Amino acid sequence: MKMDFRLTGVALAALLVLQAPAVTAETPDDQLVIALNMSSMRGLDPQELNQFESAEVVTNLYDRLVTLPTDDITDVQPMLAESWEVSEDGKTFTFALRQDVTFHSGNKLTAADAEYSLRRLVKMGLAPARDLTQWGLNAENVEDLIRAEDDYTLVVDLPEVWNSDLVLYSLASFSTSIVDSKLVEENVEGDDFGRTFLQTADAGSGPYSLRTWRANDLLIAEANADYWGGAPAMKRVLMRHIPESSAQRLQIENGDIDIATRLSSSDLTALSTEEGVEIAKTPGVGFYYIALNQENEVLANPKVREAFRYLIDYDGLANTVMKYYGNMQQTIVPAGMPGAMADETPYSLDPAKAKALLAEAGYPDGISLTYYATPVTPEYEIAQSLQANAADAGITLDLQAGDHIGDFRARNYEVFSARTGDRMPDPHAVLQSYAQNPDNSREANLAGLMAWRAAWDVPAEMQALVTEAAHELDSDRRAEIYTELNRMYLESSPPLITSFQRTDARAIRDNVKGYVGHTTWITSWDEVTKVAE
Repeated sequence: MKMDFRLTGVALAALLVLQAPAVTAETPDDQLVIALNMSSMRGLDPQELNQFESAEVVTNLYDRLVTLPTDDITDVQPMLAESWEVSEDGKTFTFALRQDVTFHSGNKLTAADAEYSLRRLVKMGLAPARDLTQWGLNAENVEDLIRAEDDYTLVVDLPEVWNSDLVLYSLASFSTSIVDSKLVEENVEGDDFGRTFLQTADAGSGPYSLRTWRANDLLIAEANADYWGGAPAMKRVLMRHIPESSAQRLQIENGDIDIATRLSSSDLTALSTEEGVEIAKTPGVGFYYIALNQENEVLANPKVREAFRYLIDYDGLANTVMKYYGNMQQTIVPAGMPGAMADETPYSLDPAKAKALLAEAGYPDGISLTYYATPVTPEYEIAQSLQANAADAGITLDLQAGDHIGDFRARNYEVFSARTGDRMPDPHAVLQSYAQNPDNSREANLAGLMAWRAAWDVPAEMQALVTEAAHELDSDRRAEIYTELNRMYLESSPPLITSFQRTDARAIRDNVKGYVGHTTWITSWDEVTKVAE
């Protein structure tokens, strides 16, 4: 089935309304209009993407076996799987699937589609595959370990026993979305697993179907009237590419959009006192970080790495650009989780201290490095602050703004900063990426791991503790392990320097109800309603 990307008369009329002058002042009662920067949205294949805005789209186009409610993200709830059982030995998960689900194509959803989707995720081997491969699944064993027993029974076997909550959290991720296997197979090109097709197409069964997507312009999703969970109240969701914060602010003030995202801290501050607008902050599992490539001889020196910790203006950023986008944290276990030490903050801005550490490292005359940063709020403001502070310490950072995530994943950089979006509501989400790297060779290409991207040969003891905690079933013992790991990470002068735990801020018109940002990026539209202003 080929997607028809021509606008229907109704959709075109809606678009014309949205493009009219600001005097329109109100979006339709049955449509949700979201403004965002689409420049980083590379595609809509749920088993390929690893990006915040695209994740929200596929969350609503597709269903998963299980889900995590926004009010308790550790309470795994049924979705496509009505129920599940874990075997006594902890290795086998058996899911009983709903029997009333139809894909947008009209094809019936069965366990064969779930089998196909999870196998596809693993076989493609891209960054999101880590959600399953970390539990021992790989391209060689997945055919045997993930299988449909009958039309509505799916079995997932694991080679080892892991904490079952962690496995279920992974299966709630958008990466494990169930795709229409028949439709995808009909559109496979060579050995691409249907990736080309799914960049701009919809093979889901979710509450919304994709109607139109024009990159860096407009996305329209139509409500699925036959959705098994009930038809959504919003008949249509429109996402508009408005990269400028000031433009988004103006349009939400005028009522031309319902939700504004990626606004500058100053615009968020101004909107916080605007009648009819509310600021919502969603806590995140990930961090804002600076990555120092250990393949660079200078950066491999622990004193140089330590110097960078004294170049971050923690207090200054917290009171300005990070007011809405993060909470200051220098330790690695996210606040509120077992083993957290969020109040442990031994570092502060001190360029003189950084300069002294450089001299001790053998660089009394300073160093020069190329610095890649993403040109979006607040990442770029953080980068500019770091560049200025580094200059005071004798470090010249050639700041180059752009989409350098590919260079970061391939280790082709010296200094890089951005934010991570770890999605599992457990310390393992961060530590398995920041503090595990079983093979540091370039040939291993473990691009899904932050530690590999930083070329950090993580101490064996630290890696072993990360694995032990993931196997551990006793919650008290897990908390002890994570406390120890937290301390070890802080004291190791790591090349992945955390400064703020991520929060995601949005401005929302106060007549919009039920739109709640999700910590693990599975923000749902199907419970959104509007009330009269």
